[in-house]
Amino acid sequence: MNARRLALLILALSALASAVGLTAAAGKPNDGNRFEATFAETNVSITNRIADLGVFQLINTGSGTVEGFGPATTVLGVTQDRSVEPCGPGSWTNAAVRRIVLEEGVLVLRELVHVCQTASGPLGTGTYKVDGASSTGVFAGARGRGRSTIHLPTLTATLSGKLKLAESDRDSDDDGDDDDSDDD
Repeated sequence: MNARRLALLILALSALASAVGLTAAAGKPNDGNRFEATFAETNVSITNRIADLGVFQLINTGSGTVEGFGPATTVLGVTQDRSVEPCGPGSWTNAAVRRIVLEEGVLVLRELVHVCQTASGPLGTGTYKVDGASSTGVFAGARGRGRSTIHLPTLTATLSGKLKLAESDRDSDDDGDDDDSDDD
């Protein structure tokens, strides 16, 4: 009877060890390299030099969520060039740095956006690129890029694309997507 109990105990411990191993192998929340985030932002600072330089600068703060990482806050520094109109009258370009603060670290994104007039108000669409050198925690050394959408009447920003954490490089196979090409 004791041999039977010992065998069952060993089997149970093996199953537990396998479950722990599989959970550890699952890794970080973004193992699929997907990045999705939404933020509600508030303007906290404006520098208006449109009249003499054609430039408008602002700082926004906000809160939201990053899928797989949870609640986050953001600080966004934007320089708008109002002297160019990439999509017609009343449009402009944005160049921005977005700092996303999460429990696991700070993720820094560099964004380029065209803001165009639409029936529902100004809408910004563009791209972002992860700045892994400026990011910290689990995001240090990360790579990735994606799309940004900013609905200005509601000050809502949505980001969607790829995020590859540095430590996941050695655990995942190369998909052939060179996220570091065309460094700016």
